[in-house]
Amino acid sequence: MAVRKRIIKLLESIDFDNDSPETYDNLAPFVKKITNQKKALRHEIEIQKNRADTIEKITENMKAGLVMIDRSYKVLSANKSAFDIFGADLLGKNLLHICRDTEFQSGLKSCFAGDESESSLSKDGKVYNVFCRAANDIGIILLVDHTVRYEAEKLRREFSANVSHELMTPLTTISALAEMIGNGMARGEDIVGFASKISAQSKRLIEIIDDIIKISKFDENRFEKEYSEFELNKLALTIIEALRLKAEEKNVSLNLESEKIKLRANKRMIDELLYNLIDNAIKYNKDGGSVSVSLDSTGGFCSITVADTGIGIPHKHLNRVFERFYRVDKSRSKETGGTGLGLSIVKHIVEYHGGNVSIKSGKDGTSITALLANE
Repeated sequence: MAVRKRIIKLLESIDFDNDSPETYDNLAPFVKKITNQKKALRHEIEIQKNRADTIEKITENMKAGLVMIDRSYKVLSANKSAFDIFGADLLGKNLLHICRDTEFQSGLKSCFAGDESESSLSKDGKVYNVFCRAANDIGIILLVDHTVRYEAEKLRREFSANVSHELMTPLTTISALAEMIGNGMARGEDIVGFASKISAQSKRLIEIIDDIIKISKFDENRFEKEYSEFELNKLALTIIEALRLKAEEKNVSLNLESEKIKLRANKRMIDELLYNLIDNAIKYNKDGGSVSVSLDSTGGFCSITVADTGIGIPHKHLNRVFERFYRVDKSRSKETGGTGLGLSIVKHIVEYHGGNVSIKSGKDGTSITALLANE
């Protein structure tokens, strides 16, 4: 008993906090082994701490939300993105109570049933892909922002539906008239009129297809940067003269306000931009109205403003007029023709040239301004 107490007293007197503790010779091997184990343990702890710090930095800087829950759906940990997505303090709370979305809850439950689950969650105007997996009674949930791809897919579906609809109208007309002629149902004096209608609808088909190809090229960024320097005022005057007969048929006057302006840009695209804007201004104008084209150059930018005295656009439609196939008045659009892609192409052309397009409208008419970088 006395020996044991003496040994314990000797051990208690050793300063193990010191990396080289002084001790009796007969205890030196024992102390050395403990000291070496302490150093190894300290080194391992440091490695694990660095590893944990690295993982924490990675998860905290992830754009995706990361949440870990137990079998009772209580949140054990969550990164900053997860807090932002759910807009709530998650730690220690039941995730089923925080998010009531049925698809999301179903994914969590199937995860603990032994299945890997994938679902979607719509929250605050965003769409997330949700991946759930359980490991050692811990549920790991990853939320990836899928909004851009979701919107792109939605736009693609809408575009396909609109294209089908726009192509169907002229195709139906052409098919019906051709069938009547082919079956001998058309009288001799009607054939010329039918042929004229078929020709008009064929041209409309070509216009739609041509505009669709242009939009597709912009979407896929397939336009090469073919820039040249030209006089914008001369180009505008050429287009005005090309549209003057159409304007006279509607009793609309055309005016150009511009000094000599040199612009470095894609001339073919600017030609189309001007044509679309002026053509629209004529098309939706009032009898006896006017269209004013104003050109200006300042601070490395060039502005093109086309103003009309037409029917105007209701305020609720202003932020949508540059959308593909969007028409403010569908019945009037059928009368005036057009593909419904003109202003969308204008917007793409302006963005291609590093600028932006804006619109103002009221009871006195509409004004559209395209601001282009003059390189």
